[in-house]
Amino acid sequence: MSPGERGCCASHLEAWRKCARSGKPLLVLEDDAVILPSFTATLTQALKEMPKDAGALWLTSKDRGSRKRAGKVLMKPHYLWTTVGYIIWPAAAKRFISLLPMDMPVDNFLAWHIKEGEVKGFSVSPAVVRQAQTWNIGSDVPHSDDVALWDA
Repeated sequence: MSPGERGCCASHLEAWRKCARSGKPLLVLEDDAVILPSFTATLTQALKEMPKDAGALWLTSKDRGSRKRAGKVLMKPHYLWTTVGYIIWPAAAKRFISLLPMDMPVDNFLAWHIKEGEVKGFSVSPAVVRQAQTWNIGSDVPHSDDVALWDA
């Protein structure tokens, strides 16, 4: 991973630890998150639709595959994309911590373990947050698949 990706992993891990210690769900927003006008209404509806055993809710609608509708706004993801905004519950935070080490970028780590059924995750449609700029445009975090952008 690039140094920026390792730093991003550490930031998210610290958020999970805070969530696990507090015993309360935690809203995680990255520094380039933009709250969209649909935030309150869509999030309120999604929380009503979420199963009681769900562990995480992505506030974006980005997915690397085909999502399935699970409610009016709730979606069952195929493979989540991005960590710009999500809510994590304490049980899921503890589970992700138990799955360490994080040997891939945090978005891939989360998406993989949700896809594998380690944590029950959902997303929303329409999205209620987005990144300030298009993915990988203006970011100060080089990605490991952009090897030319950072020194290995």
